[in-house]
Amino acid sequence: MNVRTILVRASTTTGLPIAVALVTVACVFGILAPPFRSFSNIANFIGNSVPVLLITVGVAIVIIGGGIDLSMGTVAGLSAGVTLWTLVSGASTPIAVLAGVGVGLGFGLLNGLLITIFGISDFIVTLGSLSLASGALAVLVGTTQLSGANNSAFSAIANGSVVGIPNPIWIATIIVLLVQFFLGMTIFGRRTFALGIRSAAADSAGVRIKSVRLLTFTMSGLLAGTAGVLLASQLGAAQAALGAGFNLTAIAGAVIGGVSLAGGRGSAWAAIFGGLLLATIQQGLRFMGIDAIYFTIVTGLCIVGGVVFDRQVRQLGLSIARKQNGEVRVIRVQPPADQDVPATSVGS
Repeated sequence: MNVRTILVRASTTTGLPIAVALVTVACVFGILAPPFRSFSNIANFIGNSVPVLLITVGVAIVIIGGGIDLSMGTVAGLSAGVTLWTLVSGASTPIAVLAGVGVGLGFGLLNGLLITIFGISDFIVTLGSLSLASGALAVLVGTTQLSGANNSAFSAIANGSVVGIPNPIWIATIIVLLVQFFLGMTIFGRRTFALGIRSAAADSAGVRIKSVRLLTFTMSGLLAGTAGVLLASQLGAAQAALGAGFNLTAIAGAVIGGVSLAGGRGSAWAAIFGGLLLATIQQGLRFMGIDAIYFTIVTGLCIVGGVVFDRQVRQLGLSIARKQNGEVRVIRVQPPADQDVPATSVGS
């Protein structure tokens, strides 16, 4: 196996290129911005990024299955608001956590049912859910003060640590391991990839398309609800615009992490790496004193670059597959002097 073959296979391995890019960017910012070299600073900014990373993983599941979810950022914001409202109303921490996760789960189920039962476009359904969640949070914030919940147990969920590592990082690691197991080691995962590659073929093979699609949106909602609970624990307050910018960031993180917008390719780890790359760029720019408004430009460039890279990887993969399967080539056989022999097709 030559060097070129090794590099080609590495570049087409899901998650590996973006992991290399993440390490490279982190090293560059470590040189340019001294605060970035601190382990505590890195652990804190990763912990603060976990809610968006969980939303990114949820969106990635839907995209792998050939769908799109635009609503989970604002759903996470509403989940955070409901969680804090439950605490302010005097409920215990477990009840508040269940309420917040339940909001996300409910929206995931609602999206999935509208898409599978009524056949409405997932783009339209999730766009409507985005507006619904955003409006509900605005009403909740306008009628109730979502702050001042004096609950140390709830605050410790996101602000505590174990062996110096923030709790959100442990929570995210466990969740990503579970999601990766479901995608890579279960029938549901195989059917999700099959649905994303070609839904008609999956249907012909006996895959229950509606059930799989419903489950992908439900899992996305569940992760958004979990992200909302972590947001509430981190911030201790909620505003009307909470989560509004997470939708684009989550999709961008999934795309640059190698999750194909066409469906059928990606992983939970790839989505996490993509989200972490965006978070690293944002934090690095902040440490360098650059205005955060430029991060929006970087996000847009990352989406376009991710789509272009995905297209090139697909074409490269097809080219490699054709070569591995063997191409038919024409070999000219020199005929004897007294006989004309036509060209013969010989498989390589």
